[in-house]
Amino acid sequence: MVFHLKGHITDQGELKLDLPAGLPAGEARITIEIPARIGRTPESLDPSLKIVPMTGAEIVKAGLIGGWEGAPEGTAWVEEQRTRRRERRG
Repeated sequence: MVFHLKGHITDQGELKLDLPAGLPAGEARITIEIPARIGRTPESLDPSLKIVPMTGAEIVKAGLIGGWEGAPEGTAWVEEQRTRRRERRG
């Protein structure tokens, strides 16, 4: 299902919108499209929206390594996800 809704982003960074009645509970994928406004340039957007690449040394220094430590092996992970999906379907 695809729904196109209008929302509002507050100064506090919250997304406000009214959902139609009867939507099923569960995960949803959200895409945000900000309409172009006269005078708005990419440079004027909040810096948190900009992508700033890091070097390998910067990544290590920031401690952003080891994200997969302790994660199950690929095949085991896929099987676990399939089992969970089957259980949710009932």
